Amino acid sequence: MVLLSCAIGKKEQSMIKLTWNYHSHTNYTDGFHTIEEIARYCDDNGIEELAITEHVRKELTYDFKQLLLDINQTSARFKVHILTGVEAKILPDGALDCPEEIRKKVDIVIGSVHGLGGMTEQEAYEKLAGSDCMIIGHPQFYNEKIIASLVTTGKIVELSNRYEQSEEMIKEFKNAGLLFSIGLDSHRLEDFDDFGQLEELIEKLELHDRLWRFTPHR
Repeated sequence: MVLLSCAIGKKEQSMIKLTWNYHSHTNYTDGFHTIEEIARYCDDNGIEELAITEHVRKELTYDFKQLLLDINQTSARFKVHILTGVEAKILPDGALDCPEEIRKKVDIVIGSVHGLGGMTEQEAYEKLAGSDCMIIGHPQFYNEKIIASLVTTGKIVELSNRYEQSEEMIKEFKNAGLLFSIGLDSHRLEDFDDFGQLEELIEKLELHDRLWRFTPHR
């Protein structure tokens, strides 16, 4: 699939209103709601685009084909545009803990550091920057070398307040020219309330023109 990334211009959006979330989980894994319940919430609350990004491992504990079928069937019944995705951890060998055939079937691949597995944070984030993911999930560690790797590999960094992210780190990402993906890492419907905090952060750090949106090529 060919993707077009776009940013919201500062002049076009002086007071940002977030209507998209590219990191969410359902009751297929550790979330608390069905895809239908989340889609209905999105329609009722003006959320235009949602990515279901379930946890994956090389050995899955659920039927991924059924998940994709449920997403497609639900998306057809609601206004919200529902994307398919996965969230996979980085392994010590530099690979994502996700079968390649699954990565090829989804719209969004988030790579995250979930436990170091004997790696240092430096090693984990360097390997993540060089992996096959599209988005770096809730990054918390950075330095000049890691930022350079993220720029070189064209990674998008996730803006999320589920995990602590320093304003200094976000500023450094911005200054390096990186784009930000809005990812609430939502597991419950009330997690969507975090939009307000992110909107305030975007205003404060003037990130309007660095926000990435997923646009499928048609």
